[in-house]
Amino acid sequence: MNSRYTDSSLYGVIIDIQMLSHCDYLVCTFSSQVCRMGFELMQVRRGDAGHLFHSLDDIYYYGGQHSHEEIATLSHKPLNEGEFEFQVGDEIGIAGNHWDGFSKGVNRRTGQNGLYPSYKTRENWRIVDFPLFNDL
Repeated sequence: MNSRYTDSSLYGVIIDIQMLSHCDYLVCTFSSQVCRMGFELMQVRRGDAGHLFHSLDDIYYYGGQHSHEEIATLSHKPLNEGEFEFQVGDEIGIAGNHWDGFSKGVNRRTGQNGLYPSYKTRENWRIVDFPLFNDL
């Protein structure tokens, strides 16, 4: 902690971020801003890299983002109190991953909210064309 705000500490963080940005796949904690920055640079380098990471503790997000949506790949009938039902293709707004196999969210079709098995959904990526950057 004594060297946390020194030039050498900053240099070390910059090197870590640079190294992470050159990875083929990241497995880390997105609560760590160092990992998140490495992933952001990885996306700049590789383009659509959204499928090339697994966070061990937090979902991908950034301040001011649009709502985080997932798509149901398997149907679900509640097995426990606090869960909600969904069908294949339902859009699920995720509020957070509980890291016990369940996430918290809302079924956009029915308005039901609560917990759901995380493995029964996948990211609903928004793919946006940026023609200005196509030649990079």
